[in-house]
Amino acid sequence: MGGPISRRRALWLTGGALALPAAGCGAWLGVREDRRPDPEPDGPTRVTGIANHSITQSFVHVIAHPDDNLYFMNPDLDHALASGAACVTVCLTDGESDGRNVLHSELGRVARADRPAYTRARINGLTAALALLTTGDENSPWDTSLVSYLDGRLVEQHTLRAAPQVQLILLALVEARSVSLPRAESLRGLWLGETDSLDTLPPVRSGLPPGAGYSREQLIATLHAVLDHFRPTVVRTLDPNPDHSPKPPKDPRSGHVYLDHQDHTYSAYFAQAALARHWAGDRARNGTVEHYLGYVNAALPHNLDQAAVGRKVLALNSYGWADNRRCGDPAGCGDRKVGAGALRNGWAQSTRYRAPGSGAWLQPLSDGRLAAFGLLNGSAVHWVQSEHGWAGPRPIAGSGLEGQLQAVRQADGRIRLLGVRTVLRYAAAEHCREVVTCVQTGPDAFGPWESLGAPDGPDPVRSMEFGYPIGAALPDGTVQVAARTWGGSVAVRTTDGPWTALALPPAAGGGVQDGLGAVVDGLGNTHVFAPGARTVVHWASDVPGGPLRPAPPTGLPVPAGPVTAELGEEGALRVRFREPKSARVLTAERTPGSEAWRVVSESAPPGGFGRIAATAGALAVRDDRGRTALRAAGHDWQHDGPLLSHTPALAADSDGRLVAAALGCDGHLYTARQPVPGAPFGSWNQAG
Repeated sequence: MGGPISRRRALWLTGGALALPAAGCGAWLGVREDRRPDPEPDGPTRVTGIANHSITQSFVHVIAHPDDNLYFMNPDLDHALASGAACVTVCLTDGESDGRNVLHSELGRVARADRPAYTRARINGLTAALALLTTGDENSPWDTSLVSYLDGRLVEQHTLRAAPQVQLILLALVEARSVSLPRAESLRGLWLGETDSLDTLPPVRSGLPPGAGYSREQLIATLHAVLDHFRPTVVRTLDPNPDHSPKPPKDPRSGHVYLDHQDHTYSAYFAQAALARHWAGDRARNGTVEHYLGYVNAALPHNLDQAAVGRKVLALNSYGWADNRRCGDPAGCGDRKVGAGALRNGWAQSTRYRAPGSGAWLQPLSDGRLAAFGLLNGSAVHWVQSEHGWAGPRPIAGSGLEGQLQAVRQADGRIRLLGVRTVLRYAAAEHCREVVTCVQTGPDAFGPWESLGAPDGPDPVRSMEFGYPIGAALPDGTVQVAARTWGGSVAVRTTDGPWTALALPPAAGGGVQDGLGAVVDGLGNTHVFAPGARTVVHWASDVPGGPLRPAPPTGLPVPAGPVTAELGEEGALRVRFREPKSARVLTAERTPGSEAWRVVSESAPPGGFGRIAATAGALAVRDDRGRTALRAAGHDWQHDGPLLSHTPALAADSDGRLVAAALGCDGHLYTARQPVPGAPFGSWNQAG
């Protein structure tokens, strides 16, 4: 950040900062109307920090607008709050919109615009919702201070009095005021250099100085300082790679129109830039990153069950001031544009990760030991099983990786890793993504990462949208890689060949979603599956290593998310996926010599969302508590394990016992194992 830091700044970074009150202004404290308001601070207020709540894990959520984590990061947000760990929300913009805090049904009514008041109402709604999720009481009071993470810049920081590990940081930058129309005065304009500084718009009674602004460097440096202070083990952002709309833009200045808010996208870019600096320093702990889909959820099958949706709605109703409660603030107690209509836009019924993950990151090495592979701080690591437990995490060279790794065991017994790397740049012509791979070179060693390019070729804009790769080991020793394309189909390549786009079957509708599955059958032919808008879409080769073509329609029901493929008993093709609105796991099979698919089993609902890990008759999924549900053949779901990051994995050890692996939100690997083959899983243990 340049230059020596002040004593005040040094105190803050060590957990003993002093709040910085503006002259003549105090911070407003949200209270119930039946309570006497707490006195406004008339001098420096000591900020205690949250070190006691950050020993094992901590969460930082970077959002663009005050309702983003309630719509798009929940129920993960709920689980983080329930954990008792530090849980911080950093809101970059006011979300001031048109400044009219009216019900959705009243949007056509003439109402006076008051952006500072509307921002305050939205912040009041967010703090009420966070308090409700944490304490059960939406009126639980917050303490508000002005704090500096970067010399010369103040933020409004809210601390939940009953649970001081829960905090909200408001930077109060102006929002784009348009979902997609370019505007220089926006996060987008700041990132691209269309403006040198983005103004703040302080809410009423904030104490933040009017007319302040952030340069691109100052915003990244502020987020970097926040990360250095809280040292998160999990960072959550919005979607940096939204899908484009197939419809042409109404305004040619817009270019491609994306199925998300531009502030969501560029808030994620700023978070990525700050994370890169945080990881390069000496303050970072081992941590993971999750990016969440935004507006596009409305057009996709709803993937949360009724209980999860109901709890999201409770929080959103509190945010939306649906109960007309009195909080003592004339600006308003919530966002009436949401009001009691949390389900109106279709966002609350789903939660999805941009990276759908893989259950294939736990693999046996050639000597029989199991190895687990993951991403910590944007770099690949692995843990290796031994007689005395697990050793690791051991680094694998490389950085800038995102999402989740897949580990493919080649025919020669070596492990090949597949991942995605982002080249983060301020110019659209240079900002791009690529599929990358590396291969095992020794018992515990891997070669350098090599680029496999992007499924749509060198176009950087199109590269931002391709899906996460899935690989299948071919009998000849090569690995076939498949990924969703910019146009909504699938492209494939071998590690030593070019990308080839696959024809989209008519049954796919307008395109497929990310979350592919791939398997090689007993004859050596490759099968790729994708979640379509109406059914599971299937491509297959006729000969080993041959071209993939659309297979006959599966006729299977619409999946709620990723499709996992495996080879079943007697060579049957098997796919597993979640049922919309119930989260049940459906298993479908096609027997050799047949073209007919049928659903052969439906699990009891485990709750949760996301991909299913499957092997040898066992399943592992994220459950309704954000932990792992395991199911061995003939047994009920076992719900336990750490608070989960990404997707769990399953594999058999050298004794034929199944081992489940989960990467915890604390950055540690956890495993559970069957005591004997066929038995329920034993208890979870931390590796190392």
